[in-house]
Amino acid sequence: IKCNFVPYSITREMRYIKIILLLLLFPLVGFAQFLGIGAQYADAKNKGNDFQFVANASFPTWHKKNPLNTFISSGIDYTGGSSPVAGLNLKPIQINSFITESLFNKNKATILIGCDAGYLFNFKHGEDGIVITPNVYFDYKFFFVKTGYDFNVTAGESQFFVRAGFCFGMGSIKSFVKTEIW
Repeated sequence: IKCNFVPYSITREMRYIKIILLLLLFPLVGFAQFLGIGAQYADAKNKGNDFQFVANASFPTWHKKNPLNTFISSGIDYTGGSSPVAGLNLKPIQINSFITESLFNKNKATILIGCDAGYLFNFKHGEDGIVITPNVYFDYKFFFVKTGYDFNVTAGESQFFVRAGFCFGMGSIKSFVKTEIW
C-alpha cells in the first residue's frame, strides 16, 4: 500500500498561488513593449561560469520629457541555470536613459544605460532577495545584447552577465516606422 500524505490545505493553497501568479503575469506579458528571449553567460563570483536561458518582458510606467532623457519601466526576467542569481526576478523599477534625443531619434539602433531593482525568486539554489542590476542595453532590429552586474543585496551574491538573443522592442519598432522619443 502506497500512501502519499499531503495535507489538503497545502496543495489547495499552492494551486491558488499558481493561479494568482498566472493572472498577475498575463497582463504584464500581454502589454509588454520590450520582449526578449535568448541566452545569458554569467560569471558568478567564486561560483564559476554558467550559460543560461533567459526571457524578459517590460513596459514603460513613466515616460515624460525630462532633462536626463530618462524613463521608468517595470518588468520581469527569468533566467534558468545554476548560478546563484538565477530564477524569476520581478522588477517593479527599471530606470533607463537613452542618453540624447538625437542619438535615439536618428539611429536605427537603441542604446540604453540603466539600473534595475527587483525581487529574485531563486528556485534552484541560492537565496531569494532584493537584486540591483546596473546595465547597458543595445538592440538593433530583432536582436539585443544586454550586459551588467547583478547584486543580490539580501544574500550577498553577485554575478557579471552578458545576454544576447531575439527581441521585440524599440529597435524592432524603429526599423518599420520613424520614431521619436518625445
